[in-house]
Amino acid sequence: MKFDLLNIVFETINLIGRIMSSLQKRAWLALWSMCPVYCVYFAIQIGFPDLLTTMLEHIGLFALTASIHAVAYVSGLLVIKRREAGEPLLEDERDRAIDARGTRVAYFVLLTCMIVVGVVMPFNNGGWKLVNTALLAIVLSETVRYALILIGYRGMRLAH
Repeated sequence: MKFDLLNIVFETINLIGRIMSSLQKRAWLALWSMCPVYCVYFAIQIGFPDLLTTMLEHIGLFALTASIHAVAYVSGLLVIKRREAGEPLLEDERDRAIDARGTRVAYFVLLTCMIVVGVVMPFNNGGWKLVNTALLAIVLSETVRYALILIGYRGMRLAH
């Protein structure tokens, strides 16, 4: 796989005329490596609940999904590192503020979802519904984090 999509994304210049920062590249990479894979995983879990009958099948599907995500993300990171070899890693206050804002909001999304998963759901559900809801909370929180990072770079205002 030649990562043609990564070439398109990483060669793009943002609205203020700067090349993408390293944080912004990693956010795009995380979204492109995470969202499609987990969308397929949750579509299978919701759309075909009788497809997976044993615990081993559930674990196998999750392991396959997590492996695809990990391989895509790590290979993308290697491509980024190879392209940025020799360039100094520049991270300024704006980068740190954008990252902090995304992390702060994602934390509250995760906290709220985990309260639902850990406090409310055990009274009505159990097993794989509980596990998949917790996984959905983690994926949703990371998606919110990376989306806010990208929005922070697109906006012409302060990050906080």
